[in-house]
Amino acid sequence: MDCEQLAPLYEEYALGILEGAERDELEAHLARACPKCTAGVAKARGVVAQLALMAPDAQPAATLRTKIRDAARSSAAPARPVAQRDIPAAKRPMFPAWAWAAAAALALLTGYSIRQMEIQTTQLAELRREMNLATAQSKALQNRLDQDRKVASVMMSPGSMPLKLMPMDKKMPMVHAYLHPHMGVAITADEMPSMPEARTLQLWFVPKKGKPMSVAVFHPDAQGEIALVAPVNMPVNEIAELEITEEPAGGSPQPTSPIAWMAQVN
Repeated sequence: MDCEQLAPLYEEYALGILEGAERDELEAHLARACPKCTAGVAKARGVVAQLALMAPDAQPAATLRTKIRDAARSSAAPARPVAQRDIPAAKRPMFPAWAWAAAAALALLTGYSIRQMEIQTTQLAELRREMNLATAQSKALQNRLDQDRKVASVMMSPGSMPLKLMPMDKKMPMVHAYLHPHMGVAITADEMPSMPEARTLQLWFVPKKGKPMSVAVFHPDAQGEIALVAPVNMPVNEIAELEITEEPAGGSPQPTSPIAWMAQVN
């Protein structure tokens, strides 16, 4: 913590109620003779020490001298009982010193309580942020589980055609595909290289006649895995090849780069 952050804590330190890491931070500043914190704590201690002097001066009772004289004579002879009427009622100070001290301490403690509430509010906001993050992570995990179930269903279906999309670059891993005329095409791969956000992979159906048709746009996840199911948007018997190319983010209407993976279908 810097001096600006520690400044609101000077009074609490002077009162002896500052605890924990904040006290350690302030004492560390004082230990290395930080000019700002040393002066601030000294001023706060002065305020606390002078709290009693904030009360107005009180005049002594008029009978004080008589009481002192009678007390001095008491050792020689019993003092004459003093009639209640002989002692005029002393005027009590309107607001005694201890009340001033208590009021000042209450003000400091109130400030401390407000600061603690602000800390708790900040902690609550952080807790809510963590809960929202946990909810988002849980939702992402659930989506991944749902996707994995769909991929498994297509893979295990007797009507699916297994295909191997071979990489043009021998250093790249193979991509597996399972083509089902109704359930869709499932794509799986492991150990895929990471890709920049500005680029994406795009799966194409290449018909026997005509231009390639886009099937799906996807990225490997943080572990380099691919698992997705995309709809089959043309008759399976008209598909000649499956191809994957690298395209700008969002995909392209037609391939703009060389084929990266390919599998013959019909």
